[in-house]
Amino acid sequence: MPPSREELELAIRMTFATEARDLLRQVERALHGLAGGDASERESRCRDMLRGLHTLKGAAAASRHEEVAHATHALEDMVHGVQAGRVTLEGVGLEGLFSGLERVYEALEPVPAAAGAAASAPGMAFAGGASASEVEAFLRVPPARVDALQALVGELVLGRLRQEALARRLVSARDQLGEAMDRWRELGARLEPCKRTLPRAQWAGLKAARDACGPAMRGAWQALSAVAREAPALLAHEAGVDAALEEGIRELRLMPLQPFLEESARGAREAARASGKEVRLEVRAGGAEVDRVVLMRLREVLLHLVRNAVVHGVETPERRRAAGKPEVGTLTLEAYCEGARAFVRVADDGAGVDVERVVRRARATGWSGDAESLDAEGLLALLSLPGFSTRDEVDALSGRGVGLDVVMSTLRELEGSLRLEHTPGQGTAFLLEVPVSTSTHRGLVVRVGEDCFGVLLQHVERVLRVGASDVGSLEGHATVRVGGEPVSLVALSALLGLGGDEGTPRRTGVVVRQGRQRLVLLVDDVPGEERLFIRPLGPAFTEAPLVLGGAPRPDGSVLPVLRLPALFALAAQGAGEGSASACLVPRAVPEPCAVLVVDDSPTLRTLLRNVLRAAGFPVVVAHDGLAAIEAWRRQEFGLVVTDLEMPRLDGMGLCRFVRRSERPRTPVLLITSQGGPEERRRARDVGVDAYVVKGEFEQASFLGLVRKLTNTGEHRVEAAVG
Repeated sequence: MPPSREELELAIRMTFATEARDLLRQVERALHGLAGGDASERESRCRDMLRGLHTLKGAAAASRHEEVAHATHALEDMVHGVQAGRVTLEGVGLEGLFSGLERVYEALEPVPAAAGAAASAPGMAFAGGASASEVEAFLRVPPARVDALQALVGELVLGRLRQEALARRLVSARDQLGEAMDRWRELGARLEPCKRTLPRAQWAGLKAARDACGPAMRGAWQALSAVAREAPALLAHEAGVDAALEEGIRELRLMPLQPFLEESARGAREAARASGKEVRLEVRAGGAEVDRVVLMRLREVLLHLVRNAVVHGVETPERRRAAGKPEVGTLTLEAYCEGARAFVRVADDGAGVDVERVVRRARATGWSGDAESLDAEGLLALLSLPGFSTRDEVDALSGRGVGLDVVMSTLRELEGSLRLEHTPGQGTAFLLEVPVSTSTHRGLVVRVGEDCFGVLLQHVERVLRVGASDVGSLEGHATVRVGGEPVSLVALSALLGLGGDEGTPRRTGVVVRQGRQRLVLLVDDVPGEERLFIRPLGPAFTEAPLVLGGAPRPDGSVLPVLRLPALFALAAQGAGEGSASACLVPRAVPEPCAVLVVDDSPTLRTLLRNVLRAAGFPVVVAHDGLAAIEAWRRQEFGLVVTDLEMPRLDGMGLCRFVRRSERPRTPVLLITSQGGPEERRRARDVGVDAYVVKGEFEQASFLGLVRKLTNTGEHRVEAAVG
């Protein structure tokens, strides 16, 4: 059935909308380059603008968009005036061109865009950079579907890693079977002399059993050998498919930085117009691309820094003239990628940071640092304090600190960093560093006591051995020399509130870097590197600022991945310093109350164990009630935290056992997904002290209840956490 007239008209309108927005992006880029250039450059820019406007005007007339055609024609006349010298860019000339461009955009607003544009990329219709066909192809893939595919790729890779572990077990089983066969042959040779001493019937039965087992063992060994030979090739093929699929989805998630940098130009122009300034924008991004998740978080950061640079960095035309500068200021946005990291530089040629003014304002808010030794890093720390501002709207510095704390917070969440560069009288630059992608990472696994944690490999500089004789002191802080320079030494166990291997004469130090800062984390061991598919831990663990997320592992456990910026901040407060050198010397540590955690879910067992251990409790885990009873008989516990529904023996049955044991007053905390009156009554009847509803789990309340139960184990706490 051929399309109706209405359908054809809608298709034409949508095609025009896509083409028009592409053409307007080209015109807008040329217009931004118009200010500040020489005569030949202005002529080239005008030609580019006229070419795009002429095409747009014709397309608008052909598709009967009269308002767009009229607005485009008016702007075209203005550009002809600039080209012919009748209109100058000084004063209202440049502003008039931008106003004309805005009128074209406004006339285009009622025109429907390509299907799915609003849902897939809100606010991106004018961002620029991609052709119509590229935009249409991108918008046909909803980001949520790409995210779902990325998650499935993670599951595929984890499944393959589990298969590799099974393949290694198969090889081990084959080798063990081979050894068993050798022993069986030796046993057969040693039995041969028994032929003369045993009764004939007994010997015949023994010989028949021996002869039957031999072929069966050889058959099993051959089957295992065949699987062991084929497994590497199959796994290698699967690894190649996984890698290709992962790379393909990673590329789907990548978005070019160029359009987003150009989008910031609109914010710069609005800020310049509001503050009576003229700014020329230079954008250099090349082919730099980052993950969509990273880019969405960077948009507000870039817009904030660009507006601040124009309003509070670039001087007014009068001040620039007095300083011997061009009246038109320059704002440069540059982006590039190096390996797995992306960099964005926002630089202006304004007056730079007024350090004296910053110091005065900081003194007024209680800062007592040394102004003489205040470097760029220290200056950025002051400007990033929440609420910090000079509150002088006409000063070149005013507002540099307003909102920078939000910028820093966003970058910390992205595992990124921010650096400040400034030269008095010449300008200020901010250098942002973020990961290209946040979907997969390489991580270093470190062990502290019985717990393992992940550290993103991008932060790791090197691993070294540290002994008591290697530890020095600088200004009262424990240090280790790395590359000839003293670097602060902290015990990771102290930062996390965990117990490590005490009294070990030599430990492992992991040198980590955050921007220009370095730190040596003292750990018990470094088992190796792993690929990390980091997943959020969920709302129940939002109060764990040191943990970035959890990475599932092939054995079913969850590896907590540490948030390095938070560790640096904690170390800067002096945490972990005293124990860094002390943990290299044997010392007696009192044993706190031990907690028995019982749950058939590996994930919940791991998470509960990590929460309790981070709070200072030794933890033993069991996968069901019967395993918990075995642990109970081996060790004394101050608290039992148990799931309700488990195979073999559930939480109710375990509580009955505790109440009938030799330690019946031990408190029992029940974890349940059912919080109804009947379940509460049953829990009280069997002697449960408290219960936690899984759907209402809240970490701080849970730990408060645990502390209350372990401190007052003789009375019951009738409460649910939530």
